[in-house]
Amino acid sequence: MKTKLCALALLLTACGTETSAPADATLTDGARSDAAVTDGADTGGACVPDRARWESAVRAEVQTSCGTCHGATPAFGAPFSLLDYDALVAGEVGRRRVDQMAAALAAGTMPPSSAPAPSDAVATDIAQWASCGARTAATTTRLRATRPWMRAPMTAPAGLTAWDLRADRYAVGPNVNDRYQCFPFTVPEGEPRFIRRFEMLLDRREVLHHAVLLRDTDRTAPTTPFECESMPEGSQYLMAWAPGQDAFEFPDGGLRMTAGERYVLQIHYNNSRRLDGVVDSSGVRILHGPVQGTEYGMIAIGPVGFSIPARSTTSASSGCTFREPTRLFAGGPHMHVIGSAFQQQVLRASGAVEPVISIDNWDFNYQFIYDLGSTLIAPGDRIETRCTWNNTGTRTVYSGTHTTDEMCFNFAYVTPPSPQRYCDQPLRAPDDLVYTPGACAPPAANTTLPLVTGRMQVDAAPEPTGGAIPDGRWELTRIVWHVDTPMSAIGTIDVNESVIVGRGQLWTSAGRVSADLANRVDLVFTGGVRLSRDIPISLAGTYTGTGPTRTLAQTCGGNGNVRLAVSVTGDDMVLGFAATGFGGVTVTPRYSFHRVP
Repeated sequence: MKTKLCALALLLTACGTETSAPADATLTDGARSDAAVTDGADTGGACVPDRARWESAVRAEVQTSCGTCHGATPAFGAPFSLLDYDALVAGEVGRRRVDQMAAALAAGTMPPSSAPAPSDAVATDIAQWASCGARTAATTTRLRATRPWMRAPMTAPAGLTAWDLRADRYAVGPNVNDRYQCFPFTVPEGEPRFIRRFEMLLDRREVLHHAVLLRDTDRTAPTTPFECESMPEGSQYLMAWAPGQDAFEFPDGGLRMTAGERYVLQIHYNNSRRLDGVVDSSGVRILHGPVQGTEYGMIAIGPVGFSIPARSTTSASSGCTFREPTRLFAGGPHMHVIGSAFQQQVLRASGAVEPVISIDNWDFNYQFIYDLGSTLIAPGDRIETRCTWNNTGTRTVYSGTHTTDEMCFNFAYVTPPSPQRYCDQPLRAPDDLVYTPGACAPPAANTTLPLVTGRMQVDAAPEPTGGAIPDGRWELTRIVWHVDTPMSAIGTIDVNESVIVGRGQLWTSAGRVSADLANRVDLVFTGGVRLSRDIPISLAGTYTGTGPTRTLAQTCGGNGNVRLAVSVTGDDMVLGFAATGFGGVTVTPRYSFHRVP
């Protein structure tokens, strides 16, 4: 897809210029504007906004919505602070800073279009306070976030050493679409250092989609550049960049860097314009210093393994429970082009719920690192992540790494560093698996079904034996997923710790089968990564014959044909669906049923 790479340029200039501002500077980049300066009648005449309400609520809203630029110390070209009440209300009515703030919110000109907007409720609250009720904020369909984006200082701290990791003239051909190219590097010799700052080195912006920097912890990556749709097994995230982001800097400390470590820079190239002769040397600049201050790490928190049906609005959720005190410093929520909303909250062990970050009107072209307010996570607290997508297309979209796939992650910087690369856990315990009859279940279907705990094993599925299927109702008794290998693109599956649970039933009658199951798989990977997903199955159709494989012509749950492997022995039947793949692993599922009175 065409990415609006100009977003980066907008971001770099979003808050104005680095020039000094005159005393009557306005909120429009330091230049006088009739839209931002109005007469006293428009701003409520001699309105004096309530100081008590400022102190109790509005100041915090302004800090979150405007403080990145207009903070206690103005930054990024902002002409003044908006956090000092006395300075806000000083001066000629109509030209006071508080009047300008109300006017800019009413016109929808601030925050600038390249920055996340506050919610309509927050913007209106500020505008009405500033104008004593005379103004309201303009509604917006722009991306809105409940946290301010995190902006690094314009210049790096003095005394840091730069190390540039570049693609080094990589040829991006005119037919390159969704090319993931990895470039390996080895940390130079010397004492351990802390990475204090990352700066993206942008060469051929027109073909850059995103970039990820990883630590090749298990040293599984090749030592020369290679195509890499998946990440090296056991690797850890250090940095992720997408259009709209700027430099990133830790206020104290940083990420540990040790001599001899292997790093991998993955660049996603997308030459959708079919440009000829593109040679790229983009990369990332690492600025590092002595090991001093706080040590951080990065973890990707959110669900994988989801699907988004065509012409639907769909959500997916997952949890992440921490076992030691952890501080969330900053995070980069990430979805692709059909994302619409991102929410993350903390469910405290006490039962209390606290927000981490919410984003509405998701825009793929503006992906930021947000200040998470140093959110503290206690042992037993669970972070819950939920993404919502609006798929107006004609095909099902699955989770994955391509632009045409979808993602749901918060790439979060945490301290102390987490040993995990991903964190995706079930929101419910296995025995909480709820069975609700699906669309293909007959009316008045039984809803009280036993919970079946299955397993995953590395072997070939047994050959089906066939047999005539008697009429009746059947309940699920056993689940086995046969896999060809535990080595997935995400990591090595621990088949002994992974769990599959389900509740389900079948109805058979005169060559017709209706299958209705609720499944949940909880995959555990070596290193502690967990991925959990609900997998409902509801289908019905007709078949012929008594052989080991049958073709089910669907009459519900789809309009195609489904291949079934069948083994019948008296009142017991094993039903197998066609093999499917995920992350390089082929799964052949087998479900056992017993006929009940």
